Amino acid sequence: MEIQAALDVADETDSFLQITDVIFDLEAEQGYPQLNEAEQTVFLIDHLLREMDNGGFDQFMHHEAGARAQDTVFALERIRAKESQAILDRLIDLFPNRLVPVDEDERIALFDQLEREMTDDITQLNEHFHETGENLVELTLKYVAKHIKDFR
Repeated sequence: MEIQAALDVADETDSFLQITDVIFDLEAEQGYPQLNEAEQTVFLIDHLLREMDNGGFDQFMHHEAGARAQDTVFALERIRAKESQAILDRLIDLFPNRLVPVDEDERIALFDQLEREMTDDITQLNEHFHETGENLVELTLKYVAKHIKDFR
């Protein structure tokens, strides 16, 4: 099994990247809704990490990952990333009725408005996310190992 082989790679970053490659291929073939919960978890965590590394919550909300913000909160809960989960949850709290629009244009417009009104709050959330010390790669790998039977 590809996932098990990837878990056996000594370097955690390489292991994580090999696993996410498998999941991204599966998502490209079948679509996100066809992924099971374990696969969606890895997919969402990888998207979060990529966007946060490339521009923080602004980048996250301006791209496809932002449409799945609430799902990402649940993914963080599943891998036991309590601090990151709380930070993303606080970001979602900034949206009216905690509803992050799925429509990209609507989400970007609303987030840009929130960012203008709450620049300091969003900046602090970005900083706090990067300063938590939570190793989301390691936590995800532990989750994958524990749920290996759930991966195709």
